[in-house]
Amino acid sequence: MRIFRILSVSLKIALAAGLISFALPAQLVAQSADETKLIARAEQAISDLITLKATFIQVSSDGSLGEGRVYFRRPHQLRLDYENPATLSIVTSRIWVYVDDKIDKFVQALPVSETPFFPLLSETISFRSQDVKTSANLEDGIVSVQLDKETGEGAGSLLLEFDASSWQLRRWVITDALGITTTVTLQNPIYGEKLDNRLFGVPSY
Repeated sequence: MRIFRILSVSLKIALAAGLISFALPAQLVAQSADETKLIARAEQAISDLITLKATFIQVSSDGSLGEGRVYFRRPHQLRLDYENPATLSIVTSRIWVYVDDKIDKFVQALPVSETPFFPLLSETISFRSQDVKTSANLEDGIVSVQLDKETGEGAGSLLLEFDASSWQLRRWVITDALGITTTVTLQNPIYGEKLDNRLFGVPSY
């Protein structure tokens, strides 16, 4: 996905080289009853989310590191401010993702549908489609929901991890077609707190 190439160049952090394309629900891969319940509960957890703010740690399998703060107001507004290195912010709207390069003072807009944020930002949350194999499991108090696109443009996977008791989102892992993984772990999350509108303003110079 283009956004990952931009981020890896700007931040010198390899987020991912490929993208996952999510279609509308159609013919679904057969799942166990337990998997179906976990996936539906995860979809509901994101649908019910009002706001989230947290710090995050980002680790890629190539050894690159990043950290910052994330602000999320469903359904369409997400902001990631990278503090180490402090070179980049990402802000989403209903249609666009704005990549703010603070060094070059340049903002690029990309369709939100072309980013891995799309499954979390849609008005209606669905982690299942005809092009994506979705699986889920519960282990040691963590629910993992994985979306895999095995072939074609955007092949890769997105793994979402939830606390099984609170159903709060704790971590996501993106794996590109080359097997490079990027793990973003949320720390000290605060849910339901009012977020200032200016956090989601479109950056400009």
